[in-house]
Amino acid sequence: MASLKDRLDGKSLTLQWNIGTEDTFNGLLSSAALTRYMLNTSWRLVAMELHEGVTSVTALVQVSHEEPTPAGETLTVEARVTEIVDNVIRIAFTAADETGVIAHGFNERHVVDQADLNRLAKKRAEVLKTIL
Repeated sequence: MASLKDRLDGKSLTLQWNIGTEDTFNGLLSSAALTRYMLNTSWRLVAMELHEGVTSVTALVQVSHEEPTPAGETLTVEARVTEIVDNVIRIAFTAADETGVIAHGFNERHVVDQADLNRLAKKRAEVLKTIL
């Protein structure tokens, strides 16, 4: 089987969404919704190359939301893998509406074992049960 670097290095994915009122604040695309769409695109880009039992999680995200977008427009997000070191994948993304580019950013994702992640989450949740 090809390595993660061989499968993902330089790959990109472009997805589109229609901006609904639930994605807006005062009728304009919110930065939170924009970031969600950017992270969704980067997750899908990586997920299509991972084998069963493995997932990727965001360790770092940075978004520069530069222009307003009203509800009803189409949002296009492109995510592109720029670097892979061990289990760390760095992804650059650009978002555009029907007028032009509205945002740039990057996402650092860590490839992890799904069962280990679930065990860690369960262990952390046990602490909360004793507090409540």
